Formats: sequence, structure tokens, C-alpha cells
Amino acid sequence: MNGKRGKTDRSTVPGTQSTTVPKKASQPQRINRVRAKRMHSIMDAAEIEFAGNGLSGTSVQSIADRAGLQKRQVLYFFNSKESLYKDVIDRIFREWLSPSDKEGSPKAVISDYIDHIFLQAETKPHQSKLLISEMLSGGRFGIETMKRRGSRSIVAKSVALLQNYMDQGVMQRTDPLAFLFQIWSAQHFYVAFSPEVAFLLEKDQMDHEDWTRFRDQTKAFALSFFEG
Repeated sequence: MNGKRGKTDRSTVPGTQSTTVPKKASQPQRINRVRAKRMHSIMDAAEIEFAGNGLSGTSVQSIADRAGLQKRQVLYFFNSKESLYKDVIDRIFREWLSPSDKEGSPKAVISDYIDHIFLQAETKPHQSKLLISEMLSGGRFGIETMKRRGSRSIVAKSVALLQNYMDQGVMQRTDPLAFLFQIWSAQHFYVAFSPEVAFLLEKDQMDHEDWTRFRDQTKAFALSFFEG
């Protein structure tokens, strides 16, 4: 031995721990995260503004104010108020999903689906308000968005799923599309008529227990079509 000590590799010495310094995200990754977060904030703000004031009554400035941004920043991501409006509608439809997106037994699929859309209605009532307002005004942008995203095909999959349940004998015969409409109408009713519902309940507003009560009643109606 020459008396010189070599460098020790701590990763090979028992009882020691090698420390791995986590790699920092690259600049493009950080930029993409910032962009995604900003776009999400803009769309969240736009949902609320459009739901409360409609397309014509909402300004890009009001959306920017709610999002805590400048008007030019909103227009950097969305070139017009109308394009933002259509993107917001598209996101709402995507968040609501459909029965064909669920897995499990027939009763579990329907039960989980109703749980999902009622949770959306309770926690994000402005989404229903926005679409109700859009359809009452003629549905120009809503229908355009539905055509672009292939909503007829998406709903057709759910109709085919229900038809398959009926063919298997696990669901009573009924109009599958009307069955979906009845579920959706309950979802939207408790949003659009929440002041009336609260009044008849002798409350200032509906609470979580009320939403649970009406969700379970809707589920009881829907699941009454299923055997077992």
C-alpha cells in the first residue's frame, strides 16, 4: 500500500445511503406546466362568467379579472371570446362523461354514472347553468361543439349499452335514449330550480344532504328498471 486513500463510493459501503439529486424539470417542461395552469385558470373563470352573464354579457376583461390575469394574457391563449366559450362547453361535456365510460355490472354502471353527474351538479352548478342558458338561446355554439366532438356517436354508444342490457334480460324494456334524457333532466332540474326546491324545503339553499337525497331518489328510479 502506498498510504494514499482512494475516493470511497458510498453507494457500495454497507450502512450508508447514496443520495440522488432529483433532476430539475427542463425549461420547456416548466413552461408547459405554467401554460397548462394558466389555461385551466382562464377556463375556470370563463365557466363562471359565462354561466352568470351569458356569452353576450361576458367580456374578456371580466374573465381576465376573475382569473387574476391581464386581458392580453387571455387573448394569447384564446384568440376570441367565442373560441373560449366553445372550448368551455367542450370541457363540460368531457367532464360529464357517459355511461359507456363506466365499467362494472349494469346496476353499478348506472349507479356510478348518476353519482358522477350529480356530484358535478352539486359542486359545479355553473356548468349546468351555462348549458341550459346556451340551449335556451338557440344552442348555436353548443350544437356546433357537439358536432365537432361527435356527441351523437358518444351517446349512441350509451344507447347501445342500455340496449344490450335489455337484450340480456337484465334491464326492463324502455326507450334507452328517453331513459338517459330522464336522468339528465333530473341533474339539470336541481340546478336550474334550486331556489324553488330550497323554498319548498323551507331552507335558504340546498345543502349536501339534500343533494344526496335527490341523487338517491334518481338512482332508485333508474335502478328500478334493472333485475336483481
